[in-house]
Amino acid sequence: MFLKSLEIFGFKSFADRTRIEFADGVTALLGPNGCGKSNVVDAVKWVLGEQAAKNMRAEKMEDVIFNGTKTRKPLNVAEVTLTIVNEQGLLPIDYNEVAIKRRLYRSGESEYYINGNLAKLKDVRALFWDTGVGKAAYSVMEQGKITEILSSKPEERRYLFEEAAGITRFKVKRAEAERKLERTEENMHQVEGILGEVKKSYDTLKVQSEKTTKYRKLKDEIFESELDIQLLRLKSFRDDKDKKEKDLESVDKKRKDIQTEIDNITATVASHMDEVNLMQTEFAETQKQQFGLAIEMNAKSEQIKNLTERQKESQSKVAQLEGRKSGIEEKIESLHEDIDEAESDLHSLNRKVVDIEKNIAEFSKNIEIASHQITENDTECDKIRAEMTSLDQQMIELQKHLAAITEDIVTELDSKLKDAGYSSASRRKNEENVDRLLSQIAILASGKKELFSDFAKLGNDVQKTTQTAVSAFEEIESLVEQLEASFKTYASSIPDFIDEFLSPEGIITKKRDIDRKISDNRTQFSEKQNKIASLQSQNGNLSGKISEYKETCQTLSLNKIQMESQRDTKQTSIGFYKRDLASQEGLLKDLENDLYVENKNLHDISDQVIDLEGEIASIEHRGNQLSKKLDELEAQIASKSKDVTGKQSSIQKKTEELAKLHSQFERIDRELATSDIEIRNLKDNFRETHSCDLMEYEERMFTIRTAPSDLREKLAKDRQALKDLGSVNFMAIEEFAETKERYEFLSNQLSDLQKACDDLKRITEEIKAESTELYLATYNKIKKNFHNMFRRLFRGGRAELHLTDPQNVLESGVDILAQPPGKKLENIALLSGGEKTMTAVALMFATYMVRPSPFCLLDEIDAALDEHNVTEFVNALRSFANVSQYIIITHNKKTVTGASTMLGVTMEESGVSKVIQIRIDNERGTLAPPVDEDDFVEEDVAPEEGVYIPPHPLRRTAASQKVENGSEADSE
Repeated sequence: MFLKSLEIFGFKSFADRTRIEFADGVTALLGPNGCGKSNVVDAVKWVLGEQAAKNMRAEKMEDVIFNGTKTRKPLNVAEVTLTIVNEQGLLPIDYNEVAIKRRLYRSGESEYYINGNLAKLKDVRALFWDTGVGKAAYSVMEQGKITEILSSKPEERRYLFEEAAGITRFKVKRAEAERKLERTEENMHQVEGILGEVKKSYDTLKVQSEKTTKYRKLKDEIFESELDIQLLRLKSFRDDKDKKEKDLESVDKKRKDIQTEIDNITATVASHMDEVNLMQTEFAETQKQQFGLAIEMNAKSEQIKNLTERQKESQSKVAQLEGRKSGIEEKIESLHEDIDEAESDLHSLNRKVVDIEKNIAEFSKNIEIASHQITENDTECDKIRAEMTSLDQQMIELQKHLAAITEDIVTELDSKLKDAGYSSASRRKNEENVDRLLSQIAILASGKKELFSDFAKLGNDVQKTTQTAVSAFEEIESLVEQLEASFKTYASSIPDFIDEFLSPEGIITKKRDIDRKISDNRTQFSEKQNKIASLQSQNGNLSGKISEYKETCQTLSLNKIQMESQRDTKQTSIGFYKRDLASQEGLLKDLENDLYVENKNLHDISDQVIDLEGEIASIEHRGNQLSKKLDELEAQIASKSKDVTGKQSSIQKKTEELAKLHSQFERIDRELATSDIEIRNLKDNFRETHSCDLMEYEERMFTIRTAPSDLREKLAKDRQALKDLGSVNFMAIEEFAETKERYEFLSNQLSDLQKACDDLKRITEEIKAESTELYLATYNKIKKNFHNMFRRLFRGGRAELHLTDPQNVLESGVDILAQPPGKKLENIALLSGGEKTMTAVALMFATYMVRPSPFCLLDEIDAALDEHNVTEFVNALRSFANVSQYIIITHNKKTVTGASTMLGVTMEESGVSKVIQIRIDNERGTLAPPVDEDDFVEEDVAPEEGVYIPPHPLRRTAASQKVENGSEADSE
């Protein structure tokens, strides 16, 4: 058994929470038309992820929620739970029982759950990949749609074979790999473009960086040389200063020693007598103080004893309060953590809601803009159509005008030609006369020209020459007169009206104007047609975008409602947490006040005890000091009285020696001050020049071994080399480092992308090869099984499957050819309705022989079968009953006889479906005789509590009695 149960609540006609228990083998689902039998099939498809409302026989998905009746209110949620037994591990999940739940709210929000855990639609679909189960797999064969397997295109029929071959998962992975490959190749092109730009900067900055490196190296060497020179000067100054300081220290020591000796001698003589008198007075006072301290110490000890007892009581109370405080603080900390986590989730939800609202606003704006553009385009199209209508009218008028003027041209031309007496033979004759006369004049003129030339050369008589010339010109004059007469005759033979025809105001020019206007009219008409086509195409694209935007807005609205619901829940939780936190903080505050009072009392007592102990210790210390002081005073009084002597003679000698040393000290001190000024000036100049302290390099001063002259020579060379470098980009090294890092990063990225492309191509080819192998193996098995199953169901005949494109197996369609007994092999489109159904059943069972679906829902697929074919269908169904579970909706009593369990769907209450389960005696293939009322069991659920009530005895109805007696299934 694979399907265990189906629980429906609020889905279509199932207003009450209804649980349907499925059994092994074949289950028949019976009931009158319109009672909700097909809603059970729809519920299974819906919970498996069906997204098309039309496949749910609804206009929109919210229509599947129970919409109420005359006596019941509509529900706001639809929920279907499909429980599956997974003991054989058919589904890739570590549970022996899997519950798939889908819930839809009237607001449009939809939820999926797998074993109570929130899931996504793709998770549900991925769970059933390559199992034959799914909204589009071969586990659901609906009423009137089984023949679509045969009538659909060969390419659309391929999904059955892909599901049977178990390559759906591979197909999805291959598509995902191809999408990743496309994105990776786009990224490669982008990276290559960026890398080309970066390479230019890389090469330029590399040259500048090398120059800057050399510049910095020279600057460092110059600094090092200058530093060494200044350090050597500093060392010289400091050595001189150290020598003077030693001399000054020696003189000062001698001076102080002599002064000390003088002071000691003078003080000793003056003070010895005064000390003796003071010590005697002090001795008497000390004795009085010692007696008073003994009395005070006894009183302090008694006070300490009383305070110690109070301190113990206070410490016990503080310990209790601190224990209670620790517990409350832990609870407050836990509440703070809960509030922080909830507020973080709330902030995230608010941000998501705002993002969704922004997206909705943007898509709504896009829809408005697109709609406005469509309206403008439609208006423009109407305007252009009106202009095209006007152009058509103009064309009609122009064509009429053209026909009229053409007729006028022909009529007038005939008339003018007749009036002019035009003859082509006469025109040719006149042309020949003119040509002949022109030739004669030319020959005569040429001959006379040569004659006169000869006369001029021979020098003959002038009179003779003149007579010859006159004769020649007379002859030419005669020829010219003949030419004039011939030309007039020729001119009269040419019709004069041709000029009128061809003049700007003539009729030919008018015809050409009309032709040009007609051509312009056709051009404008064609342009306007193209513009309308362009606008209509743009409107089509805009309409598609509006549909996409609306679907996106609807999805976003559903997401917004879900987010707002989660946000409200979070806000309520935060309110509970904060109220609890305020209560706990109030308790903590009161407890802290009590604890503060007790700690203050304890602290005060401790301070008092410490003060008293300190006072006692002080008293004891003072008493000891007084005792010692009395003993010392007695000894000192005796010593001082004996120790007064004369030391006046030595004071004079010491005073003279002190004056000499003082003069020497002042001279050395002036020289030392001069050395300090020189050292300070050296440091200040270095700091101003190099912006750093010379003393930072003090240790280097003692390691210099180069002579100052060599250092100055090297410094001059480095400065000249620095000058020769010219202008330098001081940030070139840093810029080159950044550009180099970016260049190397992009190069590595390009290499990684290339490797990724190669890997994706290899993976795609591997998936394609493996999928092709699996598909061909499965196709060949189904092909063989289909032929055998067809012969079994039709008691003979032939059936074949052919790939439309054998060279491209994974994209090839599948053609089906069927030859029932006594007919020629023909296309399935020519088969009858019953033959198509049986052919589709044969294909379904052939598929089940290769990869059976764990269960199969058949919705009245036997409706088109006659009695004989129903028997064959039932026999085949029984033979596969041990392979899969079959739930068949039928009105045929013979089909019912092949079922092991019968489920009845009724509508005791108008508009509300109810399920009844009936057990059948399968051993005889007939309904078991009604021995008692337990043979008929009804499943009922208390909708207000939402819990399942175990089956209870139900009396048989008249309808059930008819089924037992073999009546039509429609009487259920």
